Amino acid sequence: MLSSEYEYNVSKLLAEKVKRLQDLQNSDKSSNYEKDFLRMEIETLESLYENYNLGLNYFRRAKGGRNGLRELREKD
Repeated sequence: MLSSEYEYNVSKLLAEKVKRLQDLQNSDKSSNYEKDFLRMEIETLESLYENYNLGLNYFRRAKGGRNGLRELREKD
């Protein structure tokens, strides 16, 4: 189960793009430009998903989680 709406929406969009690319690869009428553009979008979505999880894992594991950020924000 995904822990956030962001993760859910990015993974849903990623699945849609992958399916669209598979459909284009099976079609004779698709252009290379369209396939390349979809590959680029898929790579970007994978990076967004991975970067989000790497950043969030830091807060999930850190003692006190986001408490330190709240303290810094109050000092500003």
